Amino acid sequence: MICIDKIKAFAEHIGLPEEAQILAVPLSERIFNEYPEEYAAIREKIQDKEQIYALAEKMNEEQDLVMLAVCLLLGIDAEALYRERGIAEDIYWASMRDITIWTKTCMKMRGHVGLYEYGWITSFLAASIVRLHRLEFHIISFMDNKTWSKAGVTVNGGDPVINIHIPEDGPLLPEDVIESFRRAYRYFNCTGIQAFVCHSWLLYPGNYEFLSETSNIRKFMDNFDLITRDEYQYSSDLWRVFGPCPSYRDTSVFPRDTGLQRGMIRYLDEHDFTTGSGYGIFLFDGEHIEK
Repeated sequence: MICIDKIKAFAEHIGLPEEAQILAVPLSERIFNEYPEEYAAIREKIQDKEQIYALAEKMNEEQDLVMLAVCLLLGIDAEALYRERGIAEDIYWASMRDITIWTKTCMKMRGHVGLYEYGWITSFLAASIVRLHRLEFHIISFMDNKTWSKAGVTVNGGDPVINIHIPEDGPLLPEDVIESFRRAYRYFNCTGIQAFVCHSWLLYPGNYEFLSETSNIRKFMDNFDLITRDEYQYSSDLWRVFGPCPSYRDTSVFPRDTGLQRGMIRYLDEHDFTTGSGYGIFLFDGEHIEK
């Protein structure tokens, strides 16, 4: 048996909205106590979200809501894994906050309480990606068949680099960004010069055409040397800027509440809805970026 107070305390600690707590917390308790075999199977094969869909059908509950309820339980279980790996408690709680971020995304984009980015969340449940201050990090291999050099350092395809993810969780203040880099350098036990990379719509070079010089996104972009860029019409990332819209192919229906939204609308109208993403890299010595 699991105490509902424990689930509620977890949900409160990660800042889950009250509306989501009201629906998901009692459902989590019900799953744990009434469907122990199904939950054990989900834990055993954590990547298999089809088991969660099957459980939702058996319980006659909405899939996204059951997925959130399961993630609360898995998040509680993940504490032991973080502890076993010697990962600090504050990193555990910061990493679990991604459950809240994607719950809010579901509420905004689908109009109901739940969570649908399950595969992404499992990376935090397994501690393969962790949040360190403002940003999220994990080790990946540098791009195959690519070589990049700067300041006497060469990074070859397949070399380990620290990959950066930017959660949708508040402003991207430069002081928070650099502090995140420092914490990642220490977390991964780096010495000397370390390469960091990022692949994101935030690094698309076209953004420079409409972002002001004081923009935090622009300052984030300035940290990187661009390796590659991707371009496409009707980007699937437009929801990140404009939220839910009846169409992502008609700027007349886009909100114009922020400077970013207004600037991107002008850019899209002038460039036939063509935008994209960028893959960037920089070197970091634990305190400063090599410029």
